[in-house]
Amino acid sequence: MMSQDSLSTTKRIEYIDALRGFTMFLVVFMHVADWCLNVRGDTVEYSFHRYLGLVRMPMFFLISGFVLYKQGVTWDVPYIIKFFKKKIPVQLIGPFIFFAAYVCINGYNLRDSMFNGPKYGYWFTFVLFEYFVFYAIARFLIRNWCADIVLLLMGSVFYTFSWPPIMDAIPIPNEILEFFSFKHWHYFIFFVLGTLLKKYFDMVQVWLDGKWLLPFCILFFFLVCAFSKLIPINGTLKGIPLSLTGLVILFSFFRNKQALFTRETRLGRVSQYVGRRTLDIYLIHYFLLPVNLSFVIVFVDHPMPIIEAFVSMCIAVIIIAACLLIGNIIRLSPFLAHWLFGVKLVQR
Repeated sequence: MMSQDSLSTTKRIEYIDALRGFTMFLVVFMHVADWCLNVRGDTVEYSFHRYLGLVRMPMFFLISGFVLYKQGVTWDVPYIIKFFKKKIPVQLIGPFIFFAAYVCINGYNLRDSMFNGPKYGYWFTFVLFEYFVFYAIARFLIRNWCADIVLLLMGSVFYTFSWPPIMDAIPIPNEILEFFSFKHWHYFIFFVLGTLLKKYFDMVQVWLDGKWLLPFCILFFFLVCAFSKLIPINGTLKGIPLSLTGLVILFSFFRNKQALFTRETRLGRVSQYVGRRTLDIYLIHYFLLPVNLSFVIVFVDHPMPIIEAFVSMCIAVIIIAACLLIGNIIRLSPFLAHWLFGVKLVQR
């Protein structure tokens, strides 16, 4: 019987969809804590978000790279044209419509917002499109295994240059850096690792099933997090090994417990459905985040990680459910579904 992990089958890997759904939950969960409760991992010392932030966006980009990679694909001009024709509605047109609507509703200036790096949270889809461009160029120019090395080097350079002292020294106008959300390019290394994970999946599974990799990652992650203040190393330098080991732990959990995330279980069906609707949730949820909640000061001045996490979790679940409902209503129109969520138009 063929293993569910095998990539030779055309079926989706169920626990990957579930993992993507969980990662989307982490995004909304953290935005609720940040935007609604004013609890940030980098400002509130005792917060789960300080540690979840190490794997949240890296995992999102890792999965994006994993899904992108297709064995046997030649990145020639016809394929690149076909690829970007499909991706432009998904990554640029739909997100820009939601972004512009959010900016207008909140009374912000559209031009100034475009030259704002985070773009009020809508940076992800635009930056992911930039990653697609980098990846396509590298694969087009280099048609052998050397492309993997070049992409890893590019990711390492972007990660290094995202360090504020270095980024501030880059002789490029700040407006241009903000327009392209340059400070978020450091996630490109995780995107590349996602493509390599897919490419060498069988070999990686052997490593994950070995005796030493997972125990090492667990010990490293928790010990460094626990004694972070005692380690005289810059946070940026500590960030990437912590993120990498955290990714191994999270990915291994979903892989080892994949029986919990199949379509035969309620948890599996829900998490997979959320995983297939991440774009809907990502684009819509910013409109639904409540602000200035009356008990915000409690969690900031008197940190209560368990209670804050429970409150954030409940609000996040409600917001995700509302996003799915709104997304399904929008998808009733094939025209709106195509231009807002990139759903393929069916010729009648």
